[in-house]
Amino acid sequence: MKMKVAGLINLGERETYIKELTQFRPLATVPFAGRYCLIDFMLSSMVNSDIENVSILVKDKFHSLNDHLSFGKWWDLDRKTGGLRVLYPDIKEETAFEGDLQRLRSNLLYFEKMKVDHILMTRSNYVGNIDFKSAFAIHAQNDADITVLTKNVKNGKTRVDLLGLDILMKDGEKVYIGRNLGNQQEFELGIEMYFIKKRIFLEIVREALEEGRESSLSGAIKRRLQSYKVITHSLEEEVLPIYSMQQYYNASLRILETEHAKELFYKNGNIFTKTKDAPSSLYMSGSQVKNSLVANGCVIQGTVENSIIFRNVHVGKNAVIRNSVVFQGANICDDAQINFAVLDKRSFIGNGRVLMGDGGLPYFVGKGARIL
Repeated sequence: MKMKVAGLINLGERETYIKELTQFRPLATVPFAGRYCLIDFMLSSMVNSDIENVSILVKDKFHSLNDHLSFGKWWDLDRKTGGLRVLYPDIKEETAFEGDLQRLRSNLLYFEKMKVDHILMTRSNYVGNIDFKSAFAIHAQNDADITVLTKNVKNGKTRVDLLGLDILMKDGEKVYIGRNLGNQQEFELGIEMYFIKKRIFLEIVREALEEGRESSLSGAIKRRLQSYKVITHSLEEEVLPIYSMQQYYNASLRILETEHAKELFYKNGNIFTKTKDAPSSLYMSGSQVKNSLVANGCVIQGTVENSIIFRNVHVGKNAVIRNSVVFQGANICDDAQINFAVLDKRSFIGNGRVLMGDGGLPYFVGKGARIL
């Protein structure tokens, strides 16, 4: 079935619990898995599902996003018709940054002119390799106004990382979205992805703007679910939400699990990202690397275990990195010891320094920080 669908990736995510990584960049461009950004997974899933028209509704911190996207070149979205379009807020309005509904106001004409019948709305901070074609087939077969995509959770009482996120509830044919309070063992997790008829999308946005009660698009949709034909569809693929440093850290280290990595990067098509040329990594005499992902351009003189190492990282003599995520350009000097940590770009860890967090709360070193 040919999908007459446009993708809309809304970058209005909550950053309260991951602000260490989003001080200088949007959540969408937080580095992930050695060479990717979080938004790559949603963009690639859409492209692999034959969605050829993708728009990104941005909030602020545009520089890193524009640099990464390159007009959609890496996802084959640099086209004359359709392709990738970044929707900016109208900075002349006092309300430009108050909510995504206000940012949509100045871009409504763009959606009105779209020659599609449906819109796939998502966020950028859900890591997965998703087959949206199967989900759309369910949406189309049921002639639903809105299809809410979910992910089944079976061990909900132990998943503290999911507390406060959306949870789907049904009362007969009615669908409601509430909050996960941690008191249910099995539930359908709301992952902020919707197939919605374009006509219904425009109707909801215009009505919400006229009433002025909501500032967020997701809030406007949730309040109006009972007014439309709504169904739910539970995805088979694993989808990991990234709203906190703990979620980011746990999702990063899961890449080291072979089966998870195969599913994430290959199951429904490849994950694409901006290409950067770099030489192969150099492993010096005496170095040891175990169960780790090491990107190109690194120089490894010490020990790396159970860790993700991005491009152009230097690990000095007798330095030890365990259970950590080290971003591009970091320098870990001789005899330093890093365990349960996340080091941002170009961080510098001096000779003999010891940094240690724990599995629940990794130690964080900011972008360009120097620990001497």
